[in-house]
Amino acid sequence: MAKLTTDQLSDPGAPEQIMYYHLIPEYQTEESMYNSVRRFGKVNYDTLRLPHKVVAEEADGSVKFGHGEGSAYLFDPDIYTDGRISVQGIDGVLFPPEESKAPKAAPVAKIVSKPRRGKLLEMTCTMLGVVGQDSRFSTCH
Repeated sequence: MAKLTTDQLSDPGAPEQIMYYHLIPEYQTEESMYNSVRRFGKVNYDTLRLPHKVVAEEADGSVKFGHGEGSAYLFDPDIYTDGRISVQGIDGVLFPPEESKAPKAAPVAKIVSKPRRGKLLEMTCTMLGVVGQDSRFSTCH
């Protein structure tokens, strides 16, 4: 997230929407993601930023998310797993395809809460608090 610019974070709700695009509301380990992309080629994962999905595919013996210059590779797998939540490290910031050239112009989607999202958002806020970025997100207060 350190690669984000001030312009990308300046719109109201932009930090939350960027983070929501990085959260998949299902338990996925490095092994399960890699096995899926090896078996099916491309996998579309739902994100918490509805209705956007993130595309994953096998590339260079790893899992690649997104397309072209806006892609990111899984490089720090299984940072945290407990059977319900898993945290995977990627080497870039992802944006939905239509936003990769102009993320500032994107409409902010309203996220409808589900019981599972409470746990994911709680974990996200905890992770952001560790790196001192939780104050940027209104949902972490």
